[in-house]
Amino acid sequence: MSTFAKPENALKRAEELINVGQKQDALQALHDLITSKRYRAWQKTLEKIMFKYIELCVDMRKGRYAKDGLIQYRIVCQQVNVNSLEEVIKHFMHLSTERAEIARNQAQALEEALDVEDLEADKRPEDLMLSYVSGEKGKERSDRELVTPWFKFLWETYRTVLEILRNNSKLESLYAMTAHRAFQFCKQYKRTTEFRRLCEIIRNHLANLNKYKDQRDRPDLTAPESLQLYLDTRFEQLKIATELELWQEAFRSVEDIHGLMCMVKKTPKPSLMVVYYAKLTEIFWISGSHLYHAYAWLKLFSLQKNFNKNLSQKDLQMIASSVVLAALSVPPYDHTRGASHLELENEKERNIRMANLIN
Repeated sequence: MSTFAKPENALKRAEELINVGQKQDALQALHDLITSKRYRAWQKTLEKIMFKYIELCVDMRKGRYAKDGLIQYRIVCQQVNVNSLEEVIKHFMHLSTERAEIARNQAQALEEALDVEDLEADKRPEDLMLSYVSGEKGKERSDRELVTPWFKFLWETYRTVLEILRNNSKLESLYAMTAHRAFQFCKQYKRTTEFRRLCEIIRNHLANLNKYKDQRDRPDLTAPESLQLYLDTRFEQLKIATELELWQEAFRSVEDIHGLMCMVKKTPKPSLMVVYYAKLTEIFWISGSHLYHAYAWLKLFSLQKNFNKNLSQKDLQMIASSVVLAALSVPPYDHTRGASHLELENEKERNIRMANLIN
């Protein structure tokens, strides 16, 4: 382990190593300093070191090093200078996004390059065999090797940052921004597997927030600003789920929003509830739940009529017509007749869950 009398010496030594092409040694030198217990008081030099450290981590795609460094820097910053941690994390995300975009622009066959089911999975043996048998060479192979690793690293960056920022009232704005950017990443590149993982990550963070109520710097969801950040994140999650046509995840997202409302015993502003019921009409229609689909349309009509003063009479009539058509689409008979006891119990549980969502 490298030891330095002053942090400036570590930065100077790292620069020297970089200049002679020894980036790994430079990274290790900075890592040793950042994780050392000798430097736990924040100073501007540490911020400069973190910027250089993050640049090396991104350049070499060293996600584990980046996470270790950020965890240590959070300990140094969170009670003294949270803004410094935010700047370092923003720099980390900016560099990761930039490198992924550069790789994407260099590859002309993006569709083929990103045709990977799971960014976290290693190459399967059959894929390796196929590449040798088929003689995959040149452009197709270089596209896959160039683009996929950088998109995988960008995805890991989002996961790392969310983990660093989770359940901290001083960092909740940056947490929300990171979640939104991760959702947009999934939407833009149609990463359905990663989207499901992202939803589960955020879900677990909220569950832990409720579990450990004595945690220091815990966000207070009864505070309007904190609640709004969490709701905005959940509504963004719901929108992306429906745009990706992940209807089961969309339903779970609605349950997340409803659970959040029940937890704080507050109803979001009408503009958000319009989105809530509009998405429910889509989800219930896709699932064939015609009765709940009609009721969701009725709730949407009521909200628009009472709160949307800019809505034209023509648009209001169109929504009213949708309510009538939805009601007429409800089957006049019980389609569960002849179903087994287990199926009836499952249907009963499903109906209770759906009824709760529309109050």
